[in-house]
Amino acid sequence: MKTLARNWLALLFSLNLSACSVISAKPGLPVSHDLGPGGVLIADSVNVTLTAPVWLWDERIRYRLLYKDATVVRYYQRHRWEAPLPALLERRLKIAGASSLTLQIQLTQFEQQFSTADNARVLMALTVNAIAEDGFNSLGKRSFSFSQHTVSADAVGAIAGFIALTEEARNAIGIWLKTLAEAP
Repeated sequence: MKTLARNWLALLFSLNLSACSVISAKPGLPVSHDLGPGGVLIADSVNVTLTAPVWLWDERIRYRLLYKDATVVRYYQRHRWEAPLPALLERRLKIAGASSLTLQIQLTQFEQQFSTADNARVLMALTVNAIAEDGFNSLGKRSFSFSQHTVSADAVGAIAGFIALTEEARNAIGIWLKTLAEAP
């Protein structure tokens, strides 16, 4: 009898463990995203500090339905960033260059916008101020704006678009820094 009870307990315990793995794969539970692999520290990378308005210091992924009510900001329920967005961007926008240089980046926009239910684009706007080694002199300041259609009108399309925009921003800032270095 004790053997039968132990076998039942072992079976129940096994079922309980397998239920945990099934539940964790269940649709509807939040999924965390980052901006893709990369963004690791680069030797001789430019120092980056990124600031953003308080509403962008969030893990939620923002979107707007321009065709319905453009003033309402919505958030995907199932998809979110693994950390506050500015922290992810600061890590991802590391650029090779003079390590004595500091970039102060002000993020002003980062969202997905739907013009129709099946047509969306992602947008990112930021201002970059390049500060000299002394920490006081600005070598230049420039605003950047990026936009592109998403591959799909959903959270997955938004995330893919944001990854592409972030790469585009990193490349554009790098090119701009080279022009600053070449200026007399």
